[in-house]
Amino acid sequence: MAAALGDEIALRKELAGLDMGDISKVGQVFVNAFTRLFSSLQPAGRQRAIEEGLSGALKVTFPILTAHCEVAERIGQRLGLSEEIRRNLGQTYERWDGRGMPRGLSGDDVLPAVRLITLAQDAIALADAHGIDEMARIVAERADGPYEARLAKLMSENARTLMEGIDDGVTRKTVLALEPEPVEYLEEEACEAAYLAIADMVDMRMPFTYGHSRAVADLAEAAANYMGLPDSDVRDVRRASRGPRHRRAFRTGVDLDADGANVAPGGRRGKPSPHYGERALSALGEGGSGAASLVARHHECLDRSGFHRGVDGSDLSPSARILAAAEVFETAREERPLRPALGDEAVASTVRTWVREGRLCPDGAEAVLSVAGQPSRRNTPARLAGMTPREIEVLRLVARGLTLKEAAEELGISPKTADNHIQSIYSKIGVTTRAGAALFAVENGLLMR
Repeated sequence: MAAALGDEIALRKELAGLDMGDISKVGQVFVNAFTRLFSSLQPAGRQRAIEEGLSGALKVTFPILTAHCEVAERIGQRLGLSEEIRRNLGQTYERWDGRGMPRGLSGDDVLPAVRLITLAQDAIALADAHGIDEMARIVAERADGPYEARLAKLMSENARTLMEGIDDGVTRKTVLALEPEPVEYLEEEACEAAYLAIADMVDMRMPFTYGHSRAVADLAEAAANYMGLPDSDVRDVRRASRGPRHRRAFRTGVDLDADGANVAPGGRRGKPSPHYGERALSALGEGGSGAASLVARHHECLDRSGFHRGVDGSDLSPSARILAAAEVFETAREERPLRPALGDEAVASTVRTWVREGRLCPDGAEAVLSVAGQPSRRNTPARLAGMTPREIEVLRLVARGLTLKEAAEELGISPKTADNHIQSIYSKIGVTTRAGAALFAVENGLLMR
């Protein structure tokens, strides 16, 4: 859309709440879009370009909207949604009067949920633009057009009641309150499939990011295993890599990067993305908290030059350090509109430059480079002091104030085994007290998840 129509965000704003069946008004919006796109041309050339753009506008928008429906149905299938829900997703742009896309369905052939959603999203856009009373008037006027008459009547006559609380924040509790009983939760395997579906959907926003999240997840997961992190950390790294952590998950192309360039950590345009990614994953409840914490930190740097919090290494767990290095590595070896992809050796050089500059963790970076097939310049990361994944788990619990007995119960092991682990930990990290062990855990980010 950006390539063919220019500033597609401005176009979307102008189309929001518009009756797409009103050819004259829709046509004027496209005239405005092409006028912006060809503003640098001379008057005669600009007029020809606008006319050619208008004649080809349908050829551009029709396949895009059709693709939205097709991809939504496929993602719905991967998420395990019912056939009925997937059918609704395939009708997203259909209208009651048959002037929708892609199949031009009309009347009762348009599924009830689609009729409701079409009306609801327009009502919100119209209320934002014109106020609730004017929204009610416009909706009533469009009865038997884009909206089924009885739904338009329901909305127009009860607009203030139906719009009450519409601006309130949406929380996990809000969503679950709307879910029909019994509430269904994904099992572990299905949850992993859902994270992967989210990754693929987010990466589809731009051609040059296809497969990016999968590649980062593979790198980060392998590096976490290489560093001997506990299984729970490995899982969180994998899920965070596949989760909604990128700017493109929340914004469209022009607003993201008008020039198509990758914004390195510290770039202003990307600042909000970790915040929204963290919120999205936190909404999943306790099972998403570890991944949410990593998403919130995946653009942070050891020297405070990252974003969005500008923290230093004391706030970055081994998992967060690995994820940051994997993101830098994979992004550098992918082609972007304004630069070619770098070869693996050049990518490794880039990553090590970031290490020398104090932005990336040496151990996390070398772990990523090692699993990516680059010769490592370091031995097994000394920062973890050779601790096993189980010892890291014991250290975390003890550092958080649990007794050995409580830590043993938490991990399903005997107190004697827990004691053996803590003695081994003390020996490896060079301390003799719980306080010393706790300080080591804090200094090395082991209490951050």
